[in-house]
Amino acid sequence: MEFKLILKKIEGTLSPEEQIIFDNWYLQSQRHRDYFHRVTQMKQPIGDIDTLKAYEKISKRLYRRKPSKLYYKIAAAALLLILISLPFVTNKNNQKFPPSTNEITKPSQTPILIGTDKAVLTLEDGSEIALEKDANFQNNYANSNGKELVYTSSSKNNNTSSIAYNTLSIPRGGQFYIVLSDGTKVWLNSETKLKYPVTFSLTTTRKVELVYGEAYFEVSPSTMNQGQGFTVITQGQEVEVLGTQFNIKAYQDDNYIATTLVEGKVRIVGEQTSIQLQPGMQSKQDINSSKIQSLHVDIYNEISWKEGFFSFKNKPLKDIVKQLSRWYNIDIEIHNEKAAELEFNGVFNKHQKLENILNIIENTNEAKFEKKGTKIIMK
Repeated sequence: MEFKLILKKIEGTLSPEEQIIFDNWYLQSQRHRDYFHRVTQMKQPIGDIDTLKAYEKISKRLYRRKPSKLYYKIAAAALLLILISLPFVTNKNNQKFPPSTNEITKPSQTPILIGTDKAVLTLEDGSEIALEKDANFQNNYANSNGKELVYTSSSKNNNTSSIAYNTLSIPRGGQFYIVLSDGTKVWLNSETKLKYPVTFSLTTTRKVELVYGEAYFEVSPSTMNQGQGFTVITQGQEVEVLGTQFNIKAYQDDNYIATTLVEGKVRIVGEQTSIQLQPGMQSKQDINSSKIQSLHVDIYNEISWKEGFFSFKNKPLKDIVKQLSRWYNIDIEIHNEKAAELEFNGVFNKHQKLENILNIIENTNEAKFEKKGTKIIMK
């Protein structure tokens, strides 16, 4: 695949045919996804400069023979020289808006903190342990350095007659990473709770419960776990997998559960029906009716939070501010219902001040934000 398709993907200018080519390449291997994310980190935040045109100018000066690995490395390195650090957002008319120099109206100067790695671990006996920076934890089954929680292999701790359960809760303004005892890796987003066994039985299906929130799973294959499958239980549905990567979004203030498959196969089992997903597809279950539908989605937009970015494509502003409020741990009240329904496109680094992002949205002249004490009003 040509490198310029990666640039066009980040810019949001792929044609339908190019999107298919990109999706096939992206889903082909974890190596491709890692490479795309590295380029994204170099490229973000995106500014007004026409990087695609600049890239093409550079590529013409490079080797004119068949592209090699060196060609792409040089092109990627050259990309660093043509970037600026201005993020952007576009409205439904695809107008691009750079950051505004105006600050959000804010009578109160209480700072809005950027989200960090933090969680609360609840043990079987009900005791709670705060996991955060500079707070180390260790017991017979797990240890944490404040950024991640790692459990001991199930095979080493499978002598117990009964299974003990722990719960990991991520507050608003937090995120965390956990490695379960079977080797499954889970990235947990803000305002999320996961319940799981301290050690898995080697004779039954491995089961965890996403009580609420959003989590990305990289499941340890059944071949490494005595042939046992893996199931994620959420409200009203179960996701059955056999060694795969997927994202589940099941927030309490949403009226649906969204499961996005990145790699492998999953089976969504609802109260009324069940469906099987292929990579690049998402299931959406309506909480009220329990009906499940499947659709093709842009995977990067669904899992960018795990890579440290907000990525929005034709996303209503009301959904954008909901996501921002979780990460920055601040309530954003919507007083402009018309603006709330407007759709925007944009990519933002999560590790920047909220004010920067809101200023960019304000620059579209579609909405205004005012900080009042511990909340923000969208007018």
